[in-house]
Amino acid sequence: CPRMATMNKPCFAAIKEYSPAKPVLIFVASRRQTRLTAFDIISYAAAEANPKRFLKCNEEVVDAIINTVSDEALRHTLAFGIGLHHAGISSHDRDVVETMYLSGKIQVLVATSTLAWGVNTPAHLVIVKGTEYFDGKSSRYVDYPLTDVLQMIGRAGRPGFDDRGSAVVMSTEDKKPFYKK
Repeated sequence: CPRMATMNKPCFAAIKEYSPAKPVLIFVASRRQTRLTAFDIISYAAAEANPKRFLKCNEEVVDAIINTVSDEALRHTLAFGIGLHHAGISSHDRDVVETMYLSGKIQVLVATSTLAWGVNTPAHLVIVKGTEYFDGKSSRYVDYPLTDVLQMIGRAGRPGFDDRGSAVVMSTEDKKPFYKK
């Protein structure tokens, strides 16, 4: 989706501005978008001559962990400090990603909205990349329920993990007034 792709550069800019060294959680609408978003963010970091800026551990450590991961795209993104989290990833791979993120070995986690209701994954910065998803049954884009958006942004600055947090909600121009409230 071209609309989602246009949000990747602002995502990267938001990370640099609001959370250059602390945990970042990016919510996207689909499994495919987890991969595409992560790949683009890696490209933007590489363009600044620092492709592994989100990797917060020794490369030998991450290489040993990556060798246990079965998902090819996930192996690639983890090497750059970015995890993927969605229902299509095996439970072992999800456990690896969650452990690496929560232990601070990787800085960025790109996930589908289902993570908002599941695992306790606090972040300093939460980015909601789009406030709607494609509903295959009705063949149209549908807004996330407001409770889902609130649950997503509620991951930022969790007590006990961080003293403050930030949330960036990326939406279409016509929905901006609603989310600014």
